[in-house]
Amino acid sequence: MQTKPTLKIHILSILGVLLVAGALVGVTWLIFSMATREQARVQATPQYNLTIIPAPTLTNTVLAPTNLPTPSSEAPVVLPEGAIGINLFVIVSGTEGLGLRMRSAAGTGADVKFMAMDDEVFKVVAGPVVSDGYTWWRLEAPLDENRSGWAAEDFLTVFSVGTPTP
Repeated sequence: MQTKPTLKIHILSILGVLLVAGALVGVTWLIFSMATREQARVQATPQYNLTIIPAPTLTNTVLAPTNLPTPSSEAPVVLPEGAIGINLFVIVSGTEGLGLRMRSAAGTGADVKFMAMDDEVFKVVAGPVVSDGYTWWRLEAPLDENRSGWAAEDFLTVFSVGTPTP
């Protein structure tokens, strides 16, 4: 009779295979857990690029005194039709949509504070001052005293509202 060969596996071989398999599983788990921790750490601390712009504040402006002619106290001054004077309202015109440079002082070399657009209405509060070939008037927006500056007379028209007749 013939006997079948039997396969004998030594117990230490089985333990060695289990030990290597456990080591591979452990290393794989360690690498995976480190990767997920790093990803979670990156997601937990987002980075934002912010530009903080401070809010505008009311700044007191000191104006240089202007030499204004003093009208005679005997009779009120009557200006000709269309002439600009203090306490009159003027409208910006003739800039062809480019706007009028409102300056910090009378003269073309003074800093530009803001641009006044065509059809904007301002109250004349000081002037006239002749400088750099222009006659300058200090104007102030009726509803915002911070929008004030010096403007050349060439781009201003007296704004008058007539009373309608019944």
